[in-house]
Amino acid sequence: MSRLKPCIVCGEPSATTRCVEHQLPTHSGTPNVEHPAYANGTRWKNLSRRLRRQQKFCDRCGSKDRLTVDHIVRFKDRPEWAYEEANLRILCKPCNSELAGVKASPEVERMIAEQIDRGSGPSLSYSPTPPGRHRDRYTPPGGMLNERGERY
Repeated sequence: MSRLKPCIVCGEPSATTRCVEHQLPTHSGTPNVEHPAYANGTRWKNLSRRLRRQQKFCDRCGSKDRLTVDHIVRFKDRPEWAYEEANLRILCKPCNSELAGVKASPEVERMIAEQIDRGSGPSLSYSPTPPGRHRDRYTPPGGMLNERGERY
């Protein structure tokens, strides 16, 4: 008999991380073989390892444990961006699970598309500064941009 654990959404005991009511549509019990982690495991593993070395904390909560690489715009929405660094972020497993299946807003998708077109996606760079404001953690190539896309 498997050990029960709390659902990450409601806390009800479940055999998996999500109870039956909160299962995501993609959780079928079999891997999504189209996802980069399965389709081209070596390329994804190397990219993931490199990005996790560059940034050693979760982009969302600042945790330094159980880090993963997450697609900002879901793979199923933009499979052509699977390996684009501008579309990737570092999240801990709990944050990644919490955001699983969440669709990016059109504004976020547009910003990432612009970064990819310019070929200047944000390079993830670890700073000894503890997690805090966005500008304290990332320095895109060429400097920071304000809300209008101007360098400062």
